[in-house]
Amino acid sequence: MELQVSISKKLTSGNSNEFSLDAEFKCRNEMIVLFGPTGAGKTLTLDCIAGLENPDAGYIRVNNTVYFDSEKNINISPQKRKVGYLFQNYALFPHLTVEENIMFGMRSRNNIKELEKMLNLFEIHGLERRYPSQLSGGQRQRVALARALITQPQILLLDEPFSAIDHITRVRLRRDLKKIRQMIEIPIVLITHNPVEAYTMADTLVVYRHGGIEQIGSPKEIFTKPKSMNVARLVGMNNIFKGNVLDTREDEIVIQSQEKITAPGVPDLKIGEDVTWCIRPDHVMVLREGRSLGKAVAENIFSGKITEIVSKGATYLLFIDGDFNLEIEMPAHVFERLCLEAGRTIKVSLKKSAIHIIREC
Repeated sequence: MELQVSISKKLTSGNSNEFSLDAEFKCRNEMIVLFGPTGAGKTLTLDCIAGLENPDAGYIRVNNTVYFDSEKNINISPQKRKVGYLFQNYALFPHLTVEENIMFGMRSRNNIKELEKMLNLFEIHGLERRYPSQLSGGQRQRVALARALITQPQILLLDEPFSAIDHITRVRLRRDLKKIRQMIEIPIVLITHNPVEAYTMADTLVVYRHGGIEQIGSPKEIFTKPKSMNVARLVGMNNIFKGNVLDTREDEIVIQSQEKITAPGVPDLKIGEDVTWCIRPDHVMVLREGRSLGKAVAENIFSGKITEIVSKGATYLLFIDGDFNLEIEMPAHVFERLCLEAGRTIKVSLKKSAIHIIREC
């Protein structure tokens, strides 16, 4: 299967504020994640794919089936589009049982074989006679997924499927969904504004910003090589600085910022050019006193005083003021081994290969 989307749509609210959506992407049998802040147009995109909203222009195709094409005047009704849609609130019918909810979209309500398949796949045997109000959040989500998949859709749309459940259930359901992803060979489009979900769930990541798409790529590419300051902030690359190119060499450049730093070479970058450079908090290395430095970390060494420490459970955030004001994230066991505390002055290494250059437009 292949999903192709190229659409535009304008919305005007009562106070004349206009919102414009322009979205273009395609995917095969993979998990594509639409990632970005609330109000960027992600849900509107899903609604257009499902036929709940009509684009002003463009096309939506699934393999050889055209769902929408403004030039050819094609607009298939939602009922005829083979789309499974898991809404953010799951949209289960409160007056129907689990079995009745799952079978709702089937032409034949007596297809026990398909029902059994879904009950086994989502491990919800024994819940068939219960009503949604009698289920936990995780159970309701699995029932909603079963209902979306029992009709054997060509594509599956998931609108923030993990937003209304607790952390433990969320982690389990992420794993379950990735297993299902291996079992069903259809495009899956998932919406999230959670960076962890974006990184762990996506085969391809589509970054939205107020109605437009800023970057498309693999999670690793986008989280380490964002194309703009906005994308950098969205993916948690919070150490962002301005600078000016002092020197260019074959495989590296020297940038004058608060201090001089060495970064990987960038093609066609010229001396005197203004750039933005950034590094992820988890790529800043705290150096242990009295230890000899390996070649990889014996570069871009700076010092600063720890001004704040924030525990996140498995990791710690450190904020330092000094040559550069930096945010550092490290595993809890490393933090405890280093015996770090607020007010202490430390040395850090900004590994050259971890520095990313964003060119000023």
